[in-house]
Amino acid sequence: MPKKKYITKENVIMFPGTLERFKTQAHHYAENYQYDLAIEAFEKVLAYEEGDEQLLSAYAFSLFEVKRFEEARAICEELFAMGTDMYIEVMELYLSTCMELREFQHVEAIISQLMTENVIPPQSFEQFEHIRALNGRIAASERNKEEQTHVEEQLDESNYLLDAFFEQSLLKQVQLLRTLQQTNVRPIAKRLKNIIESEDVHPMVQSIALYILVEQEVSIYVEVSKFGHTELVNTATLVLPENMEIVARVLELVENKLEQEVSTCDMVQYLIARHVLVTYPFAWFDYEAEELVEGYIDYVHQMFGHPAQSNSELQNFFAELEKFSELPEARK
Repeated sequence: MPKKKYITKENVIMFPGTLERFKTQAHHYAENYQYDLAIEAFEKVLAYEEGDEQLLSAYAFSLFEVKRFEEARAICEELFAMGTDMYIEVMELYLSTCMELREFQHVEAIISQLMTENVIPPQSFEQFEHIRALNGRIAASERNKEEQTHVEEQLDESNYLLDAFFEQSLLKQVQLLRTLQQTNVRPIAKRLKNIIESEDVHPMVQSIALYILVEQEVSIYVEVSKFGHTELVNTATLVLPENMEIVARVLELVENKLEQEVSTCDMVQYLIARHVLVTYPFAWFDYEAEELVEGYIDYVHQMFGHPAQSNSELQNFFAELEKFSELPEARK
């Protein structure tokens, strides 16, 4: 009768069949999502022998699932070094691990190389495209978070107190508001409300502050007064100026009427964009879309030397909007 073979390491005796039992347990735990127990069993096996690709790939996956990403990546790299028939599966895990470690450029470089070298089989191409797209989205999101954090760190909320804000030039006021587009303005929403409601505020500055509150869907009531009109609005229920129905209607009519006059159309659209912002949230008050379109076409034609065709009241209104659409510093 042959003698049983014992496995020993550092004076520890492992009875025959013990390693196989650990392997079976490890795979069983991994298949049943008991990853901590699986890792413990895999590591008992690896303490006595080098793992094969089945064991190492299951071990790497278990490490990934418990967020031990550095270790999971190292095991994937070990599999690549030893050569594996599970290359595509291990590569997917490796790329996912690198994404968790925020190595987005590395992931993009590897996928680009794999595609260039035609390493990816047709049946796996869609999955790698998905990984690439996901990597790009996460990378972009991380960059946005970093930019927002940078802006928040540099934000001096005292700049938005009324006295400090209106001590600045109009151009500086606009610049202070523009910096808020990359950060959460809720902590200073009341200060923006005070700026909008101030008697000293320029209509364009007022509109930009209001735009930011609406864009970020901040819910706050603001009394807006400009060009002889006053209205109490909730910024959470307003739409942005470019999404207003009257604006869409006017632009549509302009494109239809000026299909053969490209230069005039471009100039009219430019004026509309400026005027809609400076009058926000009122747009053009009580004027109808058709009247506005005829008036804008006439206004631009006059700029090109043509005689006036529409009523002078509307032309004077456009001239006033032009005056407030451009800050004094910007005209120098």
